[in-house]
Amino acid sequence: MIADAAQSALKVFLAGLLFGAGLPAIFAIGIRLWSIGSPEPSADGTAARRNPAALAGAVVCLAVVVFAVVMGVLWITQKSIDHYFGITLF
Repeated sequence: MIADAAQSALKVFLAGLLFGAGLPAIFAIGIRLWSIGSPEPSADGTAARRNPAALAGAVVCLAVVVFAVVMGVLWITQKSIDHYFGITLF
């Protein structure tokens, strides 16, 4: 019984760590990669070269955050969606 409680507490701790600190960290990394991937033009007006790897990383990071937010909203509203629309989620 104590092992079950410890395992449940560990799950709650990991979920809190992921959503409490993990998603904002992934978002910050995505914004930083976006900044690196889209440099501003130089002073003489010539276009700076883009970094496609950084832009791809930024898109992946931001997509993960958007996916997590959408899934969280759907998880919270699943009973309402089932009640009003008859769609069973999860």
